[in-house]
Amino acid sequence: MSAKAFLALLLEDEPLIAMDMELILQGAGFDVTTVVSCVEANNWLEVRRPDIVIVDIMLRDGPSHNIVERLIQDAIPFVVHSGDPVSMYAETAFAQGPWLSKPSSPDELVGAVLALLAT
Repeated sequence: MSAKAFLALLLEDEPLIAMDMELILQGAGFDVTTVVSCVEANNWLEVRRPDIVIVDIMLRDGPSHNIVERLIQDAIPFVVHSGDPVSMYAETAFAQGPWLSKPSSPDELVGAVLALLAT
């Protein structure tokens, strides 16, 4: 990891989407780690602290609600990247992060992440 690169954790279980998002974020200068399950995310978060997390709601082992609650508790910024409408999650922890609808453009993804890091 380079000294100035932000560390991004990507929670995404769809391989093609994950690869595309990794390339976009790496192209914007991020170091990216991708995990496909809540168990993997929890294990990763036990030993590392990302600068930003991009969260898909449904992972291989179920919804990532507990991960998002952990991010909120640990004050780690996150962006939700989902094909579901934001209104479905208005009363949940997911609503505390900016929402990107799938599919999102590279500019939307990088813009949302950089805007959140700038706050």
